[in-house]
Amino acid sequence: MEHTIIYDGTKIFYYIALFAIYSFAGWIIEVTYRSITQRKFVNAGFLYGPFIPIYAIGTAFIILLQYLFQSWHFVPRIIIFGLALTIIEYLVGYISEKIFKLTLWDYSESKFNLHGRVCLHFSIFWTLFASSFVIFIHPVVLLNILRLDALYIKIAAITFLIYYLIDYVFSLIFIAEFQKKIAYLYTEYFKLSNVEIERIFDSFQRLRNAFPDLNKYINNKINNNIKIRINTFLKSIQDKVILEMDGRKPFEHEYYETIKDIDEHEEFLKLKEYFHHNSSIYAHVHEVSYLSYRICKFLKLDYRSAARGALLHDFFLYDWRNHDIPDLPREKFHGIEHPAIALANAQKHFSLNEIEEDIIKKHMWPLTIVPPKYKESFIVSFSDKYLSSKEFIGEFNKRRKNKRSAHKAIRRHKKLGTN
Repeated sequence: MEHTIIYDGTKIFYYIALFAIYSFAGWIIEVTYRSITQRKFVNAGFLYGPFIPIYAIGTAFIILLQYLFQSWHFVPRIIIFGLALTIIEYLVGYISEKIFKLTLWDYSESKFNLHGRVCLHFSIFWTLFASSFVIFIHPVVLLNILRLDALYIKIAAITFLIYYLIDYVFSLIFIAEFQKKIAYLYTEYFKLSNVEIERIFDSFQRLRNAFPDLNKYINNKINNNIKIRINTFLKSIQDKVILEMDGRKPFEHEYYETIKDIDEHEEFLKLKEYFHHNSSIYAHVHEVSYLSYRICKFLKLDYRSAARGALLHDFFLYDWRNHDIPDLPREKFHGIEHPAIALANAQKHFSLNEIEEDIIKKHMWPLTIVPPKYKESFIVSFSDKYLSSKEFIGEFNKRRKNKRSAHKAIRRHKKLGTN
């Protein structure tokens, strides 16, 4: 008990029992954390059952290190424990990415992270957890487990091993099936209907709940796939589309017929009064709508819903640079809040289908946490960002050109004055 490790090598069943206990304890911790953060019960972890082996592996290393460095001062020991757990977390993340091609968690948005697999915040947590474990938890657990009859421990250990191996095999089969479905989704995304895509996502709902960052990983992959397809399309017709959006050629008759009721609505026409990037909101949403319409038509998607949803994606009637009650309180962030405002305004004046609602609500993704549900929503989100960036760069170049002209005029004036 002094070194909190079982010395008798014949007591392998006690080690298995400890592994089961700490795997279960890890599951309790993860379920509590996931369920609170996601506001619903989440069966956390890779396995179907209530065990998360990485916690047991971590505690095994802590027990071993505690035995090896028992003569050291407590502070360096705790630092070693924290480093060991951080290394384990990094390695498990690395292995899941290299072997299973999955990013199960991602700390890339946290400060002081390493490749998104570990971060300082959680490393500090693991260090505190390790100190609590060696001081309070493991001595009590070990004391009580050694009091149990060896026969009961053997039966429990063997039962756990059989169950664990079965669960592990089925979980690996599930992961393999998941990988096949994801690969199929990536390659056939534009050929699948929204119903088929939804069915694929629903089939691995448990894994997505257990590892929320997996959703971001999958959607980023899909988003990148869409960007590649769109960029190919834009290169082939970019000049033509730009000419049409600049008014040098008329928009297609079909496009106008699709959005006619919205474009002629008196409330929607008020968007002409509000400045956006370097034009009015009205002009901006028309450009996004038409580009989305052309892209979705090219990709054989629901171009009507894309055109209408995109036209309403910024349906807010206030100056986003200087807003306040009743439109949007000054302390609220427009980038996150305005999709809900635009959706409410659109629902008030027009009849929307599910795709159009999803487009308006999620066009700011990934700034808004929930990713788009439909391909058309991804298209509009891309088109909005593409044109906004184009407008920003154009305005920036225009201002820079004006500044250069002004500086040249000043220098010329000074030169004339000296003469």
